[in-house]
Amino acid sequence: MARVRLAGQGDAGLLTELRCAFLEEMGQSLPDGFADRLRAWIEEAIATEHLYAWLAEQEGRVVGSAAVNPFPHLPSANYPTGRGWYLLNVFVKPKHRGEGVGAGLIAAVGSAAREQGVDTVTLRAAPGARGLYERAGFSALPDDAMSMSLV
Repeated sequence: MARVRLAGQGDAGLLTELRCAFLEEMGQSLPDGFADRLRAWIEEAIATEHLYAWLAEQEGRVVGSAAVNPFPHLPSANYPTGRGWYLLNVFVKPKHRGEGVGAGLIAAVGSAAREQGVDTVTLRAAPGARGLYERAGFSALPDDAMSMSLV
């Protein structure tokens, strides 16, 4: 079983590597210099608590990661204290899938969210990952989220 730990600024290189692998697996072609910009962003975001991340390790090697972006939310029935986390980049190296690593990462995120008084953890499930999240207690929402690209 993998050991899961909270990542720190010193782990920005590992988080960058795993994020790039995740994005490429999702079909994104990353431009030159992207990894350097991402690493700088991760370092800053961890330092300012705009990002929390966890690493899963087996036999001294990192095999997966998960991250959350904390966000304030106008209080509502689903956000009574106005604190939410957006879960993203749950990634397990292909060789280690099916070993419970993803479930361990999600459990660590859930535990930390409860400890910090977070109201709701939300996410967008990648194709094929819906079952993993449902087993962890997530349920589908009836929203038709939309976005507007500004780049």
